[in-house]
Amino acid sequence: MPKMPSNAQTLVMRLFEAWKEDNLPSVEASTAFEVFASELALRPFGLGLEDIEAGIVGGGQDGAIDAVYVFFDDTLLDEDSDVVSESSRPGDFGQDRNLEIWVVQAKRTPSFSEEVAEKLENTMRRVLDLSQPLESLSILYNPSMLARFGLFRDAWEKLLTRRPRISVNVVYAAPGDSRNITPQFEAKLNALKQVILTSVPDARTISVELLGDKELLARYNERPPYTLAMNYQESATSGRSHVALVKLRDYYNLIVDDNGRLRRHLFEWNVRDYQGNVSVNQEIRSSLTAPDSPEFWWLNNGVTLICSEATSTAKTYSLSNIQIVNGLQTSHEIFEALRGVGTSEAEDRMLLVRIIVTADAATRDLVIRATNRQTAITDASLRATDEVQRNIEDYFLTQGWYYDRRKGYYKNDGKDPSKIVSIQFVGASITAMGLARPDKSRGKPSSLLKNDEDYRLVFNSSIDLAIYLWGARLQRQVDNFILSDAAEANVSQKSNLKFHLSMLIVERLNGGPVRSPQQLRALALSNAGVDDAVLKELFENLKDWSAVYLDREGVILERATKAQRFSEYLLQRAQALRPFPSPSS
Repeated sequence: MPKMPSNAQTLVMRLFEAWKEDNLPSVEASTAFEVFASELALRPFGLGLEDIEAGIVGGGQDGAIDAVYVFFDDTLLDEDSDVVSESSRPGDFGQDRNLEIWVVQAKRTPSFSEEVAEKLENTMRRVLDLSQPLESLSILYNPSMLARFGLFRDAWEKLLTRRPRISVNVVYAAPGDSRNITPQFEAKLNALKQVILTSVPDARTISVELLGDKELLARYNERPPYTLAMNYQESATSGRSHVALVKLRDYYNLIVDDNGRLRRHLFEWNVRDYQGNVSVNQEIRSSLTAPDSPEFWWLNNGVTLICSEATSTAKTYSLSNIQIVNGLQTSHEIFEALRGVGTSEAEDRMLLVRIIVTADAATRDLVIRATNRQTAITDASLRATDEVQRNIEDYFLTQGWYYDRRKGYYKNDGKDPSKIVSIQFVGASITAMGLARPDKSRGKPSSLLKNDEDYRLVFNSSIDLAIYLWGARLQRQVDNFILSDAAEANVSQKSNLKFHLSMLIVERLNGGPVRSPQQLRALALSNAGVDDAVLKELFENLKDWSAVYLDREGVILERATKAQRFSEYLLQRAQALRPFPSPSS
């Protein structure tokens, strides 16, 4: 008689089914579970739906790996990231920065499989072997999976002389009992861990984790706390805001969770990443640790946090909806200096903390700009505070959608993930549809915000706000279709063709290519769209035309989709299908 599922297993599967209906209703269940489990596995990073989907590599020739994510100092890497760019040099990056890879296997089975552990061991041995080019493994593994490991390997080799803190994490998720495993299965997990240790001998952290029914349920119910307590020594108050002197240990307790990990979500509005071992941070570190150093708050500008409410009782602030918007470098150095320390002279040193209480978005943006203009920061880092970005956010809200110009804001507020879109997602969508440049959307997603010229082409006040929402909705429809059974797409097509399909849809709706986003206005205002039959037709055309192009040019799909030449080829093929107008017309 088959064993009855536990309550935890039943609850997890019911939650998954409800989540799938809300977020990926047309996507096959196995793929949807990979997205669902990956989001739970990486919940501390607060990734949006599009980021999670971008990491999915399962679906054939995947070596028992369903998703891969690579982070450099908590920032998710893509092919356009500076650290993997051919133009960057090791000296461009600080020393001792974090490089993490997360590998996820997700099955809807009620138990864990020894065969999966064996496959993972073999796959990790091959893909982490630096003496073996990833291209030589193309007969065994799909291009998307190899490309993701390529990000890690490229970053690893680039940063080798900078002594990166490498972390390799494998997560096997299934709605089974993770504590009821056989000794044989446990031995296979240990063998997998040993393979990783041998392959990455300089790794600081290696983990092989099982997420069973109870763990998945706990992760689903996790919500990052935004109301936290902070002890202080002295304070001054003006109106509702405050300036406080805080012991470093008390500030450390604010920014670190119960597991000793930095609360990443508190820094999501920061305009820059941790810069590593640059001279400024060396000075901060020295003033923290040197026994004869003057008071720390004399030498440091301190940190600025924004919150919606701050109440004080017995020299303890209760802070609601916190975001630390200035002082990321200082916070990281305090974290490094105090973690794992029992008693230290640094603990009793003081930090100056500015507590700005406001719920007004425009005021928050002014504070962020002002506090970050004191040091050199590129305009690209401050995009989210642009007036056009606030206007897009406000317009989305009137239509029941959420424009996440501040990463994680709406997700952490409990809004529907299927209606949350990022600046980068919208920028890539409009670039593909409104500029006929899906190659840029595919190959240089980060540069759309970094490059002033590219940015102004897509984000400017002359473009009707309805265009941004229309483009986001259409791209979401395309993304879901490509992941569905109806698309009959292989892994490489799922990863590489979604923006090209969007361009072809717009070409069909418009009756020709669109070269300026404002040309989409009529389509947006009329809420023009396509049904599943047209989606299928256009995608079949796209697959056929791609096959002809790849054979003719002798290139792989991943490379072709990053070239403007391929985009123009597709438009030519699409236009050739359209009948010529009659002489009388």
